[in-house]
Amino acid sequence: MNNKKILLVDDTPEILEIVKIKLEQNGFMVDTANNGKEAIEKIKFNNYDLIILDVMMPEMDGIETALEIMKINSNAKFIFFTNYGEDNPLIGKEIDEYYAKQIGASAFFRKTDDLNKIIEKINQLLS
Repeated sequence: MNNKKILLVDDTPEILEIVKIKLEQNGFMVDTANNGKEAIEKIKFNNYDLIILDVMMPEMDGIETALEIMKINSNAKFIFFTNYGEDNPLIGKEIDEYYAKQIGASAFFRKTDDLNKIIEKINQLLS
């Protein structure tokens, strides 16, 4: 078991539960947050090796949340994931992926991507 700590942020409880279980099965310690504001509060009191952020959340989206987190920890590592633009893969995803890269995201995934592929990327980032 590794000792890498991940903060998973999503406003959909089912997504939080599924991804949290998969990460824990792969040896990660996982905290969750239901929104950007909750994530920011957790960042103030915890050190995370990686933050996985949903792009589309009410009140404060993933990009806004990442920018606020970077004010607290400029070395924070991010992965973004989204369902946005599922009906048309070119709408939304390209724009979100562009902004995610601009602020230094390590990766950008769709929630429908294979979780094993996401775990593989996380292992690469944290090794």
